[in-house]
Amino acid sequence: MSDNATSGGAVPAPVPPGDGDAWYAPDVVAQYEVSPGVVATVSDTPGDSGFEYAVREPGLGPEDRAAMERIRDHFTVVNRRRPLTREGTAERAAAGFEPKYRRALDRLIDTSPAAWRRLTYHALCELRLLGESTPLALDDRIEVVDVGRADNRVVVHTENYAPARTAFDADAAFVDRVAGERLRRYTVDFVDFAVDVVIYRDHLLGSDHFSTKYAVLEPDLLPGDERLIEECKERIWEANVENVVEDRHAFVRERARQFLSRRLTARNTRAWVAATKYRVTTALAEYGLTVPPVDSRYATDRLDDLVYYVLRDYVGHGVLTVPIRDPHLEDVEANRVDERVKVIPRADNLPVGRIPTNLAFSDETAFVNVVTQLAASDGTELNASRPSAKVNLDLRGVAETIRCAVALPVISEGGPHVSIRKQAGDPMTPVDLIERDAISTELVTLLWMLYEHQGVVLFSGPTGVGKTTLIERPHAFRSLRRPAGLHRRGEP
Repeated sequence: MSDNATSGGAVPAPVPPGDGDAWYAPDVVAQYEVSPGVVATVSDTPGDSGFEYAVREPGLGPEDRAAMERIRDHFTVVNRRRPLTREGTAERAAAGFEPKYRRALDRLIDTSPAAWRRLTYHALCELRLLGESTPLALDDRIEVVDVGRADNRVVVHTENYAPARTAFDADAAFVDRVAGERLRRYTVDFVDFAVDVVIYRDHLLGSDHFSTKYAVLEPDLLPGDERLIEECKERIWEANVENVVEDRHAFVRERARQFLSRRLTARNTRAWVAATKYRVTTALAEYGLTVPPVDSRYATDRLDDLVYYVLRDYVGHGVLTVPIRDPHLEDVEANRVDERVKVIPRADNLPVGRIPTNLAFSDETAFVNVVTQLAASDGTELNASRPSAKVNLDLRGVAETIRCAVALPVISEGGPHVSIRKQAGDPMTPVDLIERDAISTELVTLLWMLYEHQGVVLFSGPTGVGKTTLIERPHAFRSLRRPAGLHRRGEP
């Protein structure tokens, strides 16, 4: 530049980094914005070693780093639900923090708008997104993620450049979710809540985990929420009831909202100065002398989240609440404590077979309570003399026939056991089975002839191949009743 200036020349105009005349970045082949304030750069490396992929995020000064430490300390005891796929990460990043998080951050940091934007980006990555791996998930140009390299570095394949070595550690937290693909997303109704469910698949090289998984996206909890939930459940359990409870769902919901709203209000107005200021401003606003204050007692979504967990444990079936009510599932199985619950989606919705979930019983007491509750709902009491049972569930708002096999740890190795088979409310007809190549026309004809002549048929095969579908859906053959000679053999 100095030579050009002394000779009367001018500095060349800026050009894209990929241009051959880009004097300021000769090795850069691509540079683009991943999200506001986050820039990705792909550079060509000498020889045949491929490319280098780098990310630049908003910087933090000394005061910003001190604020981030306060945020980490405040949320360190919270088990936060992270996005499972790239789509989920992008959607949550675009939505930002929920009101209950924003209120907590307002109490922790007080800074300029520019610093607030930087802090909220990093706080969102650490608290709600994928931590250090977030930029990789936000980059929609990345198609493949490879964590199986010998140098323990993540290698990505973008749309136009591959392989590209990154500075991200292959052992970094949540890096396995960067290339997650969402296969299906829907909601399952429970009381007054619509709980999100995601079925997703990992596209991760160098990993031998299950490729397809099922996740229930239950609400996150803030510090102290778990203690509030347990205290609320104890208060409801000890409450005196004067009249007969006709609607158990409404009773628990009303008591939970009353108790939790009082506790949240008392917790946030404990500082008498702030409480007095709020009351004075409210009184002046009634006479039109000032603007009404912002109600900062608690965020409405936080109260709803707490009520959900109380209802889930008292009205639902613990961690099995959503899978039991999910009409897209055919089987639900929980075998032991601290082991992931397994499910089988219906083949006509998603033919993926048995897949793990993000649900598990953390202690045997909660597991036993759910097992005994399932049996009691059909009038069966489990005890030492009768440790297992087969029962039918009749749930409000669920049109399916739900059959459960439950067992106490007395006879079940590794703890209690629950096996649930859900019969579809709208069964397939023989024509549907033929169109899906699930059964041949010759077999349909044979079954019909055997029925007409009172024949005996034995269905045998592994779990999930359709034995129950053929036997326990008698109206699949129009108005015919199930023949007395049809039988099913268990697992081979």
